[in-house]
Amino acid sequence: MTRRTPWLSLLWLVLVIASSVAAPLLTAHDPIQPVAVPLDQPKKNLLLGSDQLGRDLWARLVYGGRATMSASLLAAAITISGGLLLGLGASFLGGWFERLLLLLFNATMAVPGLLLAMLFVASMGPGFPSVILAAGLSGIPGFARLIHSQAGAVRSRPFIEAATALGAGKLWIYTFHILPNLRIELLSFGTTYLAWTFTGITTLNFLGLAGDPSIPEWGVLLNTGRAFLIQAPQLVLLPGVLISLTILSFFSLGEWFSSARLPLYKTLRSEEKTDQDETI
Repeated sequence: MTRRTPWLSLLWLVLVIASSVAAPLLTAHDPIQPVAVPLDQPKKNLLLGSDQLGRDLWARLVYGGRATMSASLLAAAITISGGLLLGLGASFLGGWFERLLLLLFNATMAVPGLLLAMLFVASMGPGFPSVILAAGLSGIPGFARLIHSQAGAVRSRPFIEAATALGAGKLWIYTFHILPNLRIELLSFGTTYLAWTFTGITTLNFLGLAGDPSIPEWGVLLNTGRAFLIQAPQLVLLPGVLISLTILSFFSLGEWFSSARLPLYKTLRSEEKTDQDETI
């Protein structure tokens, strides 16, 4: 990965978020109401033409970015908050509670995340809220397992032993020592899981689990446009390119945050070596 890649990824995500927020200012038509003949060609008041029902394709793409990004952020918030709470809770409480949670995490992770999300949607019923909740819940076991592992690694470092020897309580150590030292991991894992929730949202909607095909969402657009791939390939290519670029951007940022941990690890290793030399 070159040095420019994270900045290009960040620029793309900023553009997507900014266009989603400013969607009413960037479009002249409602994304749901027909405004032209079906599959109309691009012209002055239709920047990208119309879809199979005569709706403004540009408006549906812009509003679709708003729907997909907001749903992905909400699903990622469910994954990160739930996984952080359970992962740190298992490490904090220990004993049989920790063993039980780890067993549940490992058993759940044996099921593919997409299949698990589909099971959640099947149990709750189709609909956009169900898709968001399913994408968020299906990622909690994996994220909690990662946080638990990283918390255990931080807990074994010398400065935690020093804080314990000085009389710091367990809650104090987790709040002011372990959690702050997980910030890089949270950025890295959080960005990566945001990419996974984005993928899950668009995939579940592509499979038709959103329920309403009129929703301006990129996965829905990809699903409804595939029947017109020959007559109007832009109905599939445009949302497909937007989905791919956004997912790659999230993964690129997650990889960059992960590589940012290397200087921290080098510093910690040098500190540990210094402590060992002083002890000898």
